[in-house]
Amino acid sequence: MQGSGEKMIDVVENFSCPHQTESYMTAYREWRRRKANRFAFRFTKNPKEAAFSENQAVVNGTPLHAEQNTLQRVGLLYGYLLIGALVIENLVDKLLVWLLSACGLHIEVMVWSESRLYGDEHIVFWTAFTVNLLKYLVPAIAALVILKMPRRVSFPLRTTQPLYLLIGMPLVMLMSVGMGMFLVSRSAEMEKYRLIDNAVSTSDRHVILYVLFTVLLLPVAFELLIHGCLFQLLRQFGDLFAIAATTLLAALLTHNLQDAVRIGLLTLTISYFMIQSGSFLTAVILHVVHEIYMFALYCIETFGEIYSNTWWTLILMPVVLGAAAGIYLLVRRIKRPAECQFSRTYLSLWDQCSAFFVSLPMTFVGVICVLLMIVTAFLV
Repeated sequence: MQGSGEKMIDVVENFSCPHQTESYMTAYREWRRRKANRFAFRFTKNPKEAAFSENQAVVNGTPLHAEQNTLQRVGLLYGYLLIGALVIENLVDKLLVWLLSACGLHIEVMVWSESRLYGDEHIVFWTAFTVNLLKYLVPAIAALVILKMPRRVSFPLRTTQPLYLLIGMPLVMLMSVGMGMFLVSRSAEMEKYRLIDNAVSTSDRHVILYVLFTVLLLPVAFELLIHGCLFQLLRQFGDLFAIAATTLLAALLTHNLQDAVRIGLLTLTISYFMIQSGSFLTAVILHVVHEIYMFALYCIETFGEIYSNTWWTLILMPVVLGAAAGIYLLVRRIKRPAECQFSRTYLSLWDQCSAFFVSLPMTFVGVICVLLMIVTAFLV
């Protein structure tokens, strides 16, 4: 970016994403130029006046102040959206249980228990799935409506560097096995699979359908929230900040220390490969691969004495084959893709994070998530 002492500063035109399509960049620039857009960092200097124009307002300040103000507005918005996610996760399940019980259905919720929902197995399955889905889907849809970002910007689907998707898959497989071996037994997120332990009278068809929905749809909803609008919105402040902010938020939303480490590393890895491949689909595919491995490791934990050798063969064989394929592709590639460019704007990474996380709603989200981690670690 140009320095603040230049006669003309155009952060929109100077912004670049090397691995994105030209249509993505054109749509992004048009979205940022909208005069009524309060969430776009758009700063220009009029050389004839001792004032700067930031969005619709004229301020006697610097581009640093303009960037800080925009980041605070973005942080305020996502603070409220994530509060909504926390409300859905911790209150909506109780509301659904109350409504279903009032309709004469057998279901109840236990707050301090490894499995929170009890009762009719079919109802428990789909209540748990619905709450987990809405937790990510509702804030993601709200962000789409409020930000009004073009679809090609919010969810860029075209893969410009498919090699990185192929390399990312075996790496995520390897990470999943490594982290899952030590963290799955203490994972709070595995509650959605532990519900299966009590499904003694549910048909295999319903269990398989529940697992497929959980493995395939929940990662999509998660990525819509984290690597959809949020990540693409934060890219205007630099890819490094977008990676740092989304990684921290994804880790906090788990409410469990072991899960925070796992999801944080996963989000960090997915962010890199998504940037390099240029496609949101990379994030979805890599997260689905990780979730498949988490379910497989849950099965090993639950049925290990019976299926130990078989499960470990099924788990490790794709890792070995995928790693070999990734190494082969790395060695054989002819044209070296451009490296990921962590471009920055005017603020340092620390100042960007301070501006983004300083709002009261975002601070509230951080405090509540940390408290839930403590409760999960010491009281449950």
